[in-house]
Amino acid sequence: MANYYMNEAVFDLPERPFLDKTIHGLDAKLPGDKTLGVLVHRRPADAGKTLRQLVDENIAVNKTRLSAFAVLEDTAASVGGVPGFLLRTKWRNGATQLCQLQAHVLFQGQAMIFAVGAPLDEQAVCDETFASLLETITWRTE
Repeated sequence: MANYYMNEAVFDLPERPFLDKTIHGLDAKLPGDKTLGVLVHRRPADAGKTLRQLVDENIAVNKTRLSAFAVLEDTAASVGGVPGFLLRTKWRNGATQLCQLQAHVLFQGQAMIFAVGAPLDEQAVCDETFASLLETITWRTE
């Protein structure tokens, strides 16, 4: 049996090749019935693909599933001491313009995306939250 840990519990799973595709979603209410969202998505990294290739694939998927999706900035950066890419993006959901900041990394065989998004007119709180995430991230290796 393999142990699976989550914040609230631990349980055993039969010995099978389970893939961890965990998505964490956090929301904070903002004035005017707006929402700030933080998303963390992990999935096994595709064998042989570079982080740049995985980021480009994610961009291509977002261009097909999100209306008017555009990458405004795309830079290489350290994310908690791990090489990564930081993206500033925007898209539209109906009449609402949205902004999102993303950090992409490979960590222990996992492709991970940390994203913070909000309506475009709340970009300052989005930037502040993303900066806090980047400045405080600590990788667990246990």
